[in-house]
Amino acid sequence: MEVLRWLIPLLAVVAIFVMGARAVLSLSRSEESLICTTCGAQTDTPHTKTRGSVVIEVVLWFALIIPGLLYSLWRQSTRQKVCPACGNATLIVANTPDGRKLAEQFSGRKR
Repeated sequence: MEVLRWLIPLLAVVAIFVMGARAVLSLSRSEESLICTTCGAQTDTPHTKTRGSVVIEVVLWFALIIPGLLYSLWRQSTRQKVCPACGNATLIVANTPDGRKLAEQFSGRKR
């Protein structure tokens, strides 16, 4: 029972830290237009995809703190912007020479 006196507050502090870091990262997103090199979809709000499993993360947090923390940090570091249409992580900035060329190619196919 002595372990629970410091374990629960520690888990609460870590959870607050992780949630705060996620909030800060979401505020720093760029508002530039992106185009998918796979399907040609253009978007200003790409989806994000995180590798790993939430279930495994929770189990590791309950089993031991250090593996849970390492797994959470790994999951957050592998987060990628993905295309909302096809789900691929092949987005480039649309306002670049390659992005404009790609937009022309995909708009030519639709006609």
